[in-house]
Amino acid sequence: MTATTPTLTVADVTVTTDAAGRLYAVIPNTVARLLAIAAREGINPNARGIDFQSVAHPANSWAATTVRTIFEAILAARPDEANNVCSGLGLYRRYGGGTFYGFICGEGAWDADARWWRDYDNTHDLRIRGTATIAASDRGHLAGTCAF
Repeated sequence: MTATTPTLTVADVTVTTDAAGRLYAVIPNTVARLLAIAAREGINPNARGIDFQSVAHPANSWAATTVRTIFEAILAARPDEANNVCSGLGLYRRYGGGTFYGFICGEGAWDADARWWRDYDNTHDLRIRGTATIAASDRGHLAGTCAF
């Protein structure tokens, strides 16, 4: 990423739920578009099946830093998640690595009033696919890396 790459802060992240109680992190569209690209990096677009994971973005990369900011925002808004080791964020708080099992999307893809997707078919560029993961500190050379 370049010097003009947007920086995400905890204050930029809106933590909410849909009508079924599933957790969402809603971020600015400019950040969401770049994170969506990072989440698809290394995935064969013609692959079929269920086991897809992006490349491991380095621990000091923009993608990893952005995901850690999202994790911190969720934990600030939902401190109970830090005590839940079944939750990927509980593991993140305890071991420095974990997975967010909710959804991340740009504000243009989320209807806050309806608590549901806005124009789902036309906002692919604002939806981050997969589950954002930070590798735990015990993962050696992968520690702190980010994958989706």
